[in-house]
Amino acid sequence: MKRFLTIVSALCLVASTAMAQPRYGWSISNSPLTADANTGPVAAGVATMYLWLQCSNQGMSAADIGVSASAGNVVLAFNTANGFLNAGSASALLLAVGGCPGGPVNAGSWLVLKNVPLDMCLIGANVTVDCESNPSAWPHEFVGYSETGTPCTDAVAGNCAPVSVESSSWGSIKSLYR
Repeated sequence: MKRFLTIVSALCLVASTAMAQPRYGWSISNSPLTADANTGPVAAGVATMYLWLQCSNQGMSAADIGVSASAGNVVLAFNTANGFLNAGSASALLLAVGGCPGGPVNAGSWLVLKNVPLDMCLIGANVTVDCESNPSAWPHEFVGYSETGTPCTDAVAGNCAPVSVESSSWGSIKSLYR
């Protein structure tokens, strides 16, 4: 009996540890409607780029996010949206939000003076704080924006992608277990 309880306790510990680490995905988009617009042309002059909490497996309460634009472009301002607050600057965001959103949600937009082709990337600490009673900061994944090619990324493939499931009949699924 002791051995059984030890095994059950170990399994519970492993399961709770595996589920304890939140994952967060952020995105820079040129669209106020979708987080997935990470490439494409941007008109010269003052451009608006959007920061999205694209996905998470738990809600978030705060984030420390730096941003850099390609040389020749200037990040002018960051305007928050959807209940987010910024205690930092336009290029060094210290975001806070109530309600523990999980995404996708538009956290705000940058005004960028675009003089040359625009690439934007998240830099710096890049951590997101969970909503636990004893909060912790977690490194987050991101996808930047590129007008010139592939956007910068620090993302695990499929983090924000839906899981595809082939359509199958119940009978074909049951036959796998016979």
